[in-house]
Amino acid sequence: LPVQSAITQPQPGAAVPAGELTVKGYAWSGGGREVVRVDVSLDGGHTWRVADLAGEQVAPGRAWAWVLWELRAPVD
Repeated sequence: LPVQSAITQPQPGAAVPAGELTVKGYAWSGGGREVVRVDVSLDGGHTWRVADLAGEQVAPGRAWAWVLWELRAPVD
């Protein structure tokens, strides 16, 4: 299955100040496959950044849960 992901921070419609923005969320795959990467776009898909994955790495075929991710990036 394709990776599914959700953003948990910042909240939808939240105003964010210029400077460094922290975006957090979770992602999951399916069929026991682990999430190995989450890409995040802050400009409508023109550019993409790789988020940091949190938590322990699991053995192949044993990834039955979601993984947390976080991205810190500068914003105007």
